[in-house]
Amino acid sequence: MTKPPSGKPYTTYGSADGAPRGGASGRRPPHRRRGGIILLLVILAALVLAAAAVAAVHPFGVGAKDAQASTAQTGATPVTSPVTTPLMAASATPTATPKSFTVTAGGDTMGGFAVSGVVARLGAGLFKSIAPAFKASEYGFVNLESPLTHSGDPQSWKDVVIKGNPALAPAMAKSGIDVVNLANNHAGDQGDSGLLDTLKYCAQNHIAAVGAGRDLAGARRGVVLKKNGVRVAYLGFTDVLPAGYPATSTSPGTSPGRADISAVKKAIRAAAGKSDFVVVGWHWNLEYKTAPTSLELGEGHAAIDAGADLVFAHHPHVLDGVQAYHGGLICYSLGNLVFSGFGGTGAQTMLVKTKVTKHAIDAQLIPVQIDSLGIPTLAHGGMAATILDRVKSLSANLGTKVKIVSGKGYVHVTR
Repeated sequence: MTKPPSGKPYTTYGSADGAPRGGASGRRPPHRRRGGIILLLVILAALVLAAAAVAAVHPFGVGAKDAQASTAQTGATPVTSPVTTPLMAASATPTATPKSFTVTAGGDTMGGFAVSGVVARLGAGLFKSIAPAFKASEYGFVNLESPLTHSGDPQSWKDVVIKGNPALAPAMAKSGIDVVNLANNHAGDQGDSGLLDTLKYCAQNHIAAVGAGRDLAGARRGVVLKKNGVRVAYLGFTDVLPAGYPATSTSPGTSPGRADISAVKKAIRAAAGKSDFVVVGWHWNLEYKTAPTSLELGEGHAAIDAGADLVFAHHPHVLDGVQAYHGGLICYSLGNLVFSGFGGTGAQTMLVKTKVTKHAIDAQLIPVQIDSLGIPTLAHGGMAATILDRVKSLSANLGTKVKIVSGKGYVHVTR
């Protein structure tokens, strides 16, 4: 990533198991029996066979899926083994619990500029106002818009270069953020060493990082996380690709989106085959754009059609609308979340708290405002109404209804 650009950054288009249920079938009792003793023996034999049948229907003991429970709670342990079905209550027709998961997503989050000093001083206090929203979900997911490093190799040829304080990693982890997207135009601002430091600090704090990796295969692969027996895949892609930032087969970097849309769809299909649900982070569009172009619409739709359930996008630094599409939900820009130096609409944003099942998606839009130092707080009153009314209007342009009740927005998607 240290090479100077051969041209300007480009943006091109491309975009249950069940426990074995074989039960033992009972043997037919002898055709004829005589005497009370023989009858008693028959009854005892029948009881033994019944017990064996129950054992065959329920071969797993209580806690069969607990082996990964403690690591799953960190939210950062990839799943490499199949889900194990726990003991079910004895029943002729056992009822499976419907699969579901919850995630709260936010926009651009960085640890540089004024935020560097704030996180050094406040630590997790930086997220104090919004942390409960992340902690209320099984997963917290944001776009990490800066490398985290104490050293690095600054890319001085670039117009905006960010260097994030590594203290941001434990602050995010303590606040309920346990997955970050690194597929963006600042991940390589401190060169390969800065990106590798970012991956290291995320791993040390049990934060899963997607959208970038030590090579292209790792950047595209994403992770599959498991909580409560439900597997959720997270992937990240970017359309904003400064020269030298994309990963290659032999070097670290980010995962291209539009530049190789066929690879994106292949990665999503592969993730869907290994998980119950798929969440995609995507860095796209132009700064300060409040509507997707036909390019972003095509990419978002392609992601859902390939098997994604949710697409959370960013880069414009302002909010855009949300869209229900083919049973999925696309948030075209979540704006900023922790970013200093913005005012106006750039300081007005939201969190999206979502519950996903195989039959429905229910999203709650939580309005947030950001001060000049980049500190986010929940918005109330007139500010909350301003944010939600804007998102409602932008979403209506995308054919999706947002209902506003008591200072929050709501979107329902039938699948």
